[in-house]
Amino acid sequence: MGDSVNAGTRSQSLRALTQVNITTGMGSDTSPLISLIQRTVRHKELFEPGAKIVVAVSGGPDSVCLLHILYLLSSQWELGLEVAHFEHGLRGRESRDDARFVEKLSNDFGLGFSIEHGNVSAFADREGIGIQEAARILRYDFLERVRADTESTYITTAHTADDQAEEVLLRLIRGAGLPGLSGIPWVRDNYIVRPLLGVTRQQIMGHLKVHDIPFVIDQSNNSRAYLRNRIRKDLLPLLAEDFNPAIVRTVNRTAEMLAEDHQLLEKIAEKAYKDSLSSPSREGELAFSVKKVKEHPGPIRRRIYRMALRNLRLFSGRVRAGHLLGMDKLVTTCKDPCASCRLPGGAVAFRRYEELFISSSGPEELILDSNGKSCSISVTGLGRWPAPCGKGYVEISISNVTSDFRSRNRKEYFRPLWLNPEAVKFPLDLRTRRPGEIFWPLGAPAPFKLKKFLISSKIPRGVRGSLPLLTSGKEVVAVVGVEVSHPYRLVQTSGKALSLQWIK
Repeated sequence: MGDSVNAGTRSQSLRALTQVNITTGMGSDTSPLISLIQRTVRHKELFEPGAKIVVAVSGGPDSVCLLHILYLLSSQWELGLEVAHFEHGLRGRESRDDARFVEKLSNDFGLGFSIEHGNVSAFADREGIGIQEAARILRYDFLERVRADTESTYITTAHTADDQAEEVLLRLIRGAGLPGLSGIPWVRDNYIVRPLLGVTRQQIMGHLKVHDIPFVIDQSNNSRAYLRNRIRKDLLPLLAEDFNPAIVRTVNRTAEMLAEDHQLLEKIAEKAYKDSLSSPSREGELAFSVKKVKEHPGPIRRRIYRMALRNLRLFSGRVRAGHLLGMDKLVTTCKDPCASCRLPGGAVAFRRYEELFISSSGPEELILDSNGKSCSISVTGLGRWPAPCGKGYVEISISNVTSDFRSRNRKEYFRPLWLNPEAVKFPLDLRTRRPGEIFWPLGAPAPFKLKKFLISSKIPRGVRGSLPLLTSGKEVVAVVGVEVSHPYRLVQTSGKALSLQWIK
């Protein structure tokens, strides 16, 4: 068997690495594992001949085996390989020795080598997440940068069938739906591929023994402080001995079938997602029709929320089933039309009457300038004026009154308005609202608070702060796109009038 490297023999193995038996031919001595990987790559369409690939190598047996197999295939398939190693900064000298081991291995194979030294503990503390999750995030961020810097197409990781079994059991214990129980995908984001996902650890150790290839052992993998390690060292052996000797293969087969079901539901959910989207929404925010989302069964609704979080770059390992269920309550059972649900990373989902908003920063109330005042633009006459919120423009013109000038059939906050040209005197201001603003809605007996009017008109909170107000001093002439002030109402039903419209 290939020599494992523990803390006592690490430096000796590093010096001996120049003696690694690197087989370059692909003739009759091709191992069964290499043939299996060749078939897997073709069948799963993981990558194509001539591809440039970043190979994530920790120095452990799985990643070393992956690197060796890809190296052997590189001459036949003309692959361009770049070795990438992320040193987590968790195990002191041992961790740094592993990095040197991988660098030496890369040099002996004649391959490019990229390394980054991270501080996983500091990142975990800052983000309020676990060590393993923090390590995963930083590692993949690094691999993505290497992929971009080397102009590579793919990233390969050395996840195995044993890893798959551990991951599925881990998610089952913590609680997961179909997406979680589908396990580790063969391909993620169209460029992260796992050629060894159908290979057992036993097969890997056999390959390393045949080719006499050394590797290192991460001693933290023996710690029972981590649930994943306890599953590997305690639960899986127990299941294999007392319940099912082929438990690893059985769990992998189950995950594969569940993944197929999940993919089918994802396609259905993609259409539901697009059909349910509504507007307007701010940058870093998506809005959905509650009515349309509610039309779909729970599994599709939860996928809509997950897709929204992914598209907003808010989906991470910190998003749990409980968060998705909390979002679903906003749509299905919540009676409060302005309820909200906090999400990891400062994100929030909130209901605004018949719309569900998913936002990276939360509801928008007021839009203020750098001095803490409402944004304001002086309007000297007819024409097109930039909306003070930076969203489109407000057009003021003299036009013939249309027969539907009092219609409310259009979107509440995009309705064209008509004003009495005799009552409107320029210059005016076009601005966003201020705290305590007073407004006299058309037909109301007297003025009252603008906020109360917007709430009673069911204008979503995420929209209220960006509504342009046309004002004369402290008096609100019109809430553009929503309603005119009673003193400025259009009296006649024909002829010329002042037209006011917010165009985005």
